[in-house]
Amino acid sequence: MDMKKIALGSAALAAFGLMGCDQMGGDKAESKAPAAITANSTDDQKFAYMLGAQFGGQNFTIIPRQMGEEIYEDALLQAIRDNVKASKDTNFKVQMTTDSLQALSKRYTAIARKRYEETRPDSALVAEGNNEKIKAYVDSVAKAQPVTKAPVSTGAAVTVAGDSPDNTKFSYLLGLQFANQFVNIGSQFQTEFDVDYFILGIKESAAKVADSTYTLQLPQDSLNAVGQRYQQKMQDMRAAAIKKQQEEEAKLKEEIAPLRGDTLANGMPQKLNFKVKATKIFVDKTIATDLENLEAFAGKPLFIMYFSATCGHCAHAAPEVLAMAKEFAPKGLVTLAVASGGNQKVGIRKFMDNAKWDESINVVWDESRQFGELYSDGYVPKVYVVNPDGTYKMYAAFESQKDEMKQDLAGLVSGKNVEWNPEAPKAEEKK
Repeated sequence: MDMKKIALGSAALAAFGLMGCDQMGGDKAESKAPAAITANSTDDQKFAYMLGAQFGGQNFTIIPRQMGEEIYEDALLQAIRDNVKASKDTNFKVQMTTDSLQALSKRYTAIARKRYEETRPDSALVAEGNNEKIKAYVDSVAKAQPVTKAPVSTGAAVTVAGDSPDNTKFSYLLGLQFANQFVNIGSQFQTEFDVDYFILGIKESAAKVADSTYTLQLPQDSLNAVGQRYQQKMQDMRAAAIKKQQEEEAKLKEEIAPLRGDTLANGMPQKLNFKVKATKIFVDKTIATDLENLEAFAGKPLFIMYFSATCGHCAHAAPEVLAMAKEFAPKGLVTLAVASGGNQKVGIRKFMDNAKWDESINVVWDESRQFGELYSDGYVPKVYVVNPDGTYKMYAAFESQKDEMKQDLAGLVSGKNVEWNPEAPKAEEKK
């Protein structure tokens, strides 16, 4: 993690992941002792302060030059408090809608572009090729551009209404961005940093931008030291995560080794092993009331879809899978959807709802990742037609192979087993 690259710049204006709904009035800071850096301050508090100092120092310097107006500190801090609270309480909404924020962003992006164009040297100066002269020209023009003063900060709560000045709204928008970044950084460190120390860093860095003699509570060398410690902490966390992943992969390979059995030319198992673990999401009661693996589906003509709840191609294929399931269910076909291990139950159920799946499709979760490790190459969707003896045929391209699937399903329910004889991977593919 490059701590120098954490701070926001105006390039982020066009991209939002912001929560939005109208609410009159903002959230006031909780009543507690004011944040202050002392000998007893924790490293997390110092790091939050450091983030605020970075965000504030860069943006209170750069934004006025780009946008032609200063940041209204109270509106920015209000947005930070609002959005941090909204991240914890889904019933709490920030004071501007997404549509309003996007419209505001477009206006200010146009302003920044116009001001930038005004600083561009003419073709004659560019033709000279004197970079120092060009830079001097650009700097002189930029310094001459007007910058509107923001309201003086009083520390009061700010309400953003439809008739609020654009400067108030824009400063609020920046605060929402600051908060998003702050919360996301906390998530990366698997903790929740104290927003009051983040705000303290912003306020003090803004004061230093206005008055270079102002002294921060943490000097620059201390800020650098904190940043280095957290950079090392992130490296250690990533190393631990990689180690854990490697251990889990080794454990998984050990678990599936006895499940693989004889293999096809492409290295995949010849048969579906119904002892593969599975977590029930929805299973027809006539098949099983509960299950730990796929044994309840053994001996049946099967139509299986392996999918991810976040996969667009899977979502596109899901209604057609349902249609095939319904078409052949009266003839004895059992359809099973297996959600890949990287999903969560809530996402799987949402996928099922969006696809309008009903009792025609049994759904399990490959929580153990055994199915995916044995029968998939990591890409979804994958579809399989499985004979009662466990032999199967895999279809890697749903859209181009769906007619072939239907023919094979029709044959399967009529007593004709599917056959699949995949070729061995070519030498360059192995490499």
